[in-house]
Amino acid sequence: MNSVQFEMELLTGARRAFAVKSFYKNNDSYVAAQREFRKKFVIHRNSKVPSVHAIKTWVNDFEETGSTVKKKGGSVKTVRTSHNIDAVRASFEQSPRRSAVRHSKKMGLSENSVRCILHLDLHCGYRKRFQEPRSTCYVGP
Repeated sequence: MNSVQFEMELLTGARRAFAVKSFYKNNDSYVAAQREFRKKFVIHRNSKVPSVHAIKTWVNDFEETGSTVKKKGGSVKTVRTSHNIDAVRASFEQSPRRSAVRHSKKMGLSENSVRCILHLDLHCGYRKRFQEPRSTCYVGP
């Protein structure tokens, strides 16, 4: 069995839960939790067990969420809301010659967000500067 496969097996949800339970059972001792983990899963003394940092992370996760499983991260994507789409549409109708960069700075959105709204929601081709809206560009309501 290769080491990567062993480490993945080592960190399953049940094993994380056991480490957290051992931590609390041994008066909040990380080292004692590591020892119990080693005994329970018959891990040789020279083999890796979860680090103190890993157990601390699992304990913190458990206290915050009630689970030791990794949190699914990532921010909520809120750029392409109907409010932002309407704001971009109005901004480009008012000043079609202004560049996407200047529109983005004026509205407080990233340049990429403005271009994404133009391309995906308003169906406009984008260039560095908008002299004339293209015939395929739909900027109306």
